[in-house]
Amino acid sequence: MAMDDTEHEQQMLVQWCMAAQVFTESEFRQVIQRTYNTEEEEMEEIQPVVEQINSSMGAFSLELRSCMDQTTGTRKWALVNTNADAISTGATPYSASELVTLKTLVVGVFTEKMGNYSLSLHDALRIATKRNGTVAGTLTRAETESLIRKFCADGWLATDSDNGYVVLGDRSIIELQSFFNVGFADYIRLCSLCKEMATLGIVCMECMEAVHPYCANRLMSASAGQLSCPACNKHIPQLNKFGPGERGVPHALESVAGSVRGESVAASIRGESVGVEEPATQSIKKLRIEDSSDEE
Repeated sequence: MAMDDTEHEQQMLVQWCMAAQVFTESEFRQVIQRTYNTEEEEMEEIQPVVEQINSSMGAFSLELRSCMDQTTGTRKWALVNTNADAISTGATPYSASELVTLKTLVVGVFTEKMGNYSLSLHDALRIATKRNGTVAGTLTRAETESLIRKFCADGWLATDSDNGYVVLGDRSIIELQSFFNVGFADYIRLCSLCKEMATLGIVCMECMEAVHPYCANRLMSASAGQLSCPACNKHIPQLNKFGPGERGVPHALESVAGSVRGESVAASIRGESVGVEEPATQSIKKLRIEDSSDEE
């Protein structure tokens, strides 16, 4: 793609990215075309523009990053802060107490103990109200709901309309990669097919690899409707789903997967008795005990 890389045009593009916060690749292409006065047929790829912006903005700890919508496959972009504590530096419009609440909710969603990366609205309200109360006075339920809606509108959180759960927004998934890598690496799942973070999908209980819903559909389309794990080629039953409203696959099970056979781990989720499943069963019981103590 031939274009004159002027400082003024690049500045306009960066300003648009900052204002848009999260945008689809299609929207990004249209803005690039308008900014550089480029015809659609000349727009072969956007990577050169991305590299130019990242090169010039690296000194300010800013970078264009993207993630794939885990259900539709649509690619979304954001200009993000690359510091590990981007949740504080990137969310500057918020007060100190609001930042604490946002961080509490993001961590709560990401470390949800059944591995579903979601919280019921009731649980989100409970932990947000409790945490904010230790910082700047207790919020009412209405005030807390308004604050959660604000976080959703800004892309840090989102709500699952079908099941009423609070989940990570696109902005969190794109911008907080370093934050999760540094503090919560044990909770990260990557899709075995596309290698991007997975917060909903299906887990292969043989090797504990995850697959996005979109990537699972791609695999089934290529194999007559059968879903096989990209890592170990074993069949993946549809019951091993994680995400809002699903049974889930606790992260503790993944930590013991090296010493417990995958089918035993799967059986422990279903509550079945398998001779070598004791470590996994103990992990589940430990999670439930901890969850109960948290509520107290």
